[in-house]
Amino acid sequence: MRINHNIPALRALHQLNKTNTTLDKTMQRLSSGLRINCAADDAAGLAIAQKMDTQVRGLHQANRNAMDGISLIQTAEGALNEVHAMLQRIRELAVQVSNGTYDATDRRAVNDEVVQLQNEIQRISDHIEFNERKLLNGEIDRRAFPDNEGVVKIISLSDTVSPGSYKIKVTADATKATIAGGPGTIDAGDKISDAQVGTINLNGEEVRIEKGDTADVVFNKLRDLAETIGANLIAYADDGSDPDYTRGAQQYNFGNMHLVFEMKEYGSEYKLDLNASNSALLSALGLSTTVKQGKDAQAKITSTADGFSATATVSTKGNVITVTDINGFEMMFEAQQGAEASDSTANVKVLDAGPLDLQIGANEGQFMEIRIQNLSPQALGIDKINLSTSDGAQKAITVVDKAINMISSVRSKLGAYQNRLEHTVANLSVAAENMTASLSRIQDADMAAEMSEYTQKNVIAQAGVAMLAQANQRPQQILQLLQG
Repeated sequence: MRINHNIPALRALHQLNKTNTTLDKTMQRLSSGLRINCAADDAAGLAIAQKMDTQVRGLHQANRNAMDGISLIQTAEGALNEVHAMLQRIRELAVQVSNGTYDATDRRAVNDEVVQLQNEIQRISDHIEFNERKLLNGEIDRRAFPDNEGVVKIISLSDTVSPGSYKIKVTADATKATIAGGPGTIDAGDKISDAQVGTINLNGEEVRIEKGDTADVVFNKLRDLAETIGANLIAYADDGSDPDYTRGAQQYNFGNMHLVFEMKEYGSEYKLDLNASNSALLSALGLSTTVKQGKDAQAKITSTADGFSATATVSTKGNVITVTDINGFEMMFEAQQGAEASDSTANVKVLDAGPLDLQIGANEGQFMEIRIQNLSPQALGIDKINLSTSDGAQKAITVVDKAINMISSVRSKLGAYQNRLEHTVANLSVAAENMTASLSRIQDADMAAEMSEYTQKNVIAQAGVAMLAQANQRPQQILQLLQG
């Protein structure tokens, strides 16, 4: 028997420490609810659990991203619903004033409403946004730009235009229809005489020049007549400068003015036809009936090496150039005017940058591309419609029909995006749920099993404490031998 080392007590203490260590871990699992609280609990399990936790958190964020995408699409689609309504109203007005029961004043009043609707469509295109991202002005479409904007500018691209380099050659400028006349015989202060009274007819719209009309009254009548048909009335002096006014009276002087009727728009579609009931009236105003007809721009693809396929075709209308191809391929350009543009080639680069990418997965590259093309009045082709004349109203019907079809196509695409995203949200929710279940099996504590373990180790710990007390009492028995 030894008194320097109490081996039984040491053994009891060792077992008690082991029990307490296990008991501490069990209590930690019960208090945290986790089976793995540090790497030492399960090194391999911790690594797997962290990867799973990364995926679960990524899936939850991707779910929120997809729902944000749905909100963005609903914002754009709601705006296009109003654009649709305005286009239907414009078409309704075009059909209305195509009827012969309306005169020029009625049509001008209707056209004023159309102008306001065009302005509102432009405003929607420019300003509708989601979290400060513009939605309808082409910002979230593919980026495209020419190397020389003096030749062409981009109007719009269809969804099927792939990134790449496309060359288009403008071989001839578009021109406007014009009627130019020399100085007349009525000077400032003069008035229309009996011999000069008559009507002037421009593209079917008529104005009457009355006896006693002064030069400035006649000029304003002609300017209003031009405006009605969508033309400008330009006046210039012999030296090309603005025409002189009579000093003090500030009256127009036809004897010093060259008058030019010029269509506002380019192309052969817009024509001018001038005649008068009185040749003396034409002479008095210096007007001519000689017309310089407008021409459409001319353009071509020089070869398939220019980026377009062999089946691509080029068409022009005014100064708008359209390249179309199979599968809905379409690129629209606005040809610029001037010596730099004529007989010049522009290299148009289309970049994959621009579309809005929705991150709808937990990992790199798991995104969905959202593209909404430019839907301004110019891109829709309704910026040039003029309901001030019967002929303009007739043409507007077809133009607005095309615009309505374009908006319908875009809204259909947005609906498809939204349906896809709704399925994406459902799929992400299921994936996150299943991944969380797998993570739980690795990381979470089985509370029933841990409680059983805790109860068992707690009893053993109590027994260990009792045995340690007994072991500490055994050396006292040696005292009896010493007392013998």
